[in-house]
Amino acid sequence: MRIPAPVRLFCLPLVLAPFPSLLTAQQVSTQDPKVRAALHESADFQKREQLSSALESAQKALKLSIGTYCEECYRQIVNLQLEMDLPKDASSTAGIWAAHASSPKEKASAEFLSARALVISDHQKHEENQLERADRILHQAAVDDPSDPAIHLLDGRVLGLMKKESDAKAQFAACSSASGATPLQCRRADAYAHDINLASNEEAPEFSITKADGTPVTLDSLAGKVVLVDFWATWCGPCARDLDYVQSIAEEFAKDNFVLLGISTDEDENAWSTHVAKNRMIGIQVRDRRSNSLKDLFHVGGIPTYFILDGNGIIRYRTTGALKDLRSRVRELMKESSPQPATPTKVAGN
Repeated sequence: MRIPAPVRLFCLPLVLAPFPSLLTAQQVSTQDPKVRAALHESADFQKREQLSSALESAQKALKLSIGTYCEECYRQIVNLQLEMDLPKDASSTAGIWAAHASSPKEKASAEFLSARALVISDHQKHEENQLERADRILHQAAVDDPSDPAIHLLDGRVLGLMKKESDAKAQFAACSSASGATPLQCRRADAYAHDINLASNEEAPEFSITKADGTPVTLDSLAGKVVLVDFWATWCGPCARDLDYVQSIAEEFAKDNFVLLGISTDEDENAWSTHVAKNRMIGIQVRDRRSNSLKDLFHVGGIPTYFILDGNGIIRYRTTGALKDLRSRVRELMKESSPQPATPTKVAGN
């Protein structure tokens, strides 16, 4: 059973038995049918949200791969540990993975996940030197793969949390200048460099979901807009109570750079579409069809859950359950994101 954290710094989401030391890779062990079967079993358990069983199957796959090498086994175990809110275990596993990685690029990927898990752990319970360890690991990851902008972006955020503003800004600049940086990464790096305090906020995960008419909705498609994300369902009493209020916010800011993204967790498509039509719900309304994939990406443990994102996809507010004053928070963020009028330049002698 997943226990949602009130706020997660780094998305992008246990106790682990010790892993045997593996030999340097000479072949990909996932070619072994027993290893492949265990990994498939792990994936099936994960789809059914039976995460403990999924982890056990992934650990079994790793043990079966002794004498070869299984990148996929390590990656699955780390991802499951993050999803199960066991960041210390995830960091440890990723460290072992990095020590056996078959290439510098793969090693950097493991190091990135190890550092990311340390930052999550530090947010859950601050312990001395966790952020310093994350910074050291990310420095090594940047040596192993200097072209990965995500490494620089995360390290900038870590340095921001350590109050090393000038070093943080250097990492944000390195992220923006990296040839492989996405527009979203560049926007976030620029936002953090402008206001280092934003670096402590959670980032919305990149996602893609389809509207009823087949139009895709992605985080990139919402770029530059303030977004109120509403996770709800037709059977949810508190969601029904909040409906008129949430819709009134969408109506108030309809002509502004704002969008309401309603994400239903309903399994019954007909019940969802009928409810949307009957209540004339505005905004972007979608249904989380694929085993609550967006719910998992956003680490939503109960509904209704609301997120307010700024134009860079940074989560500025999150709440679950009891209705809060969403309107004033949206209004404040709209004001913050509005272009400020230019200050007239004084001419000498006037």
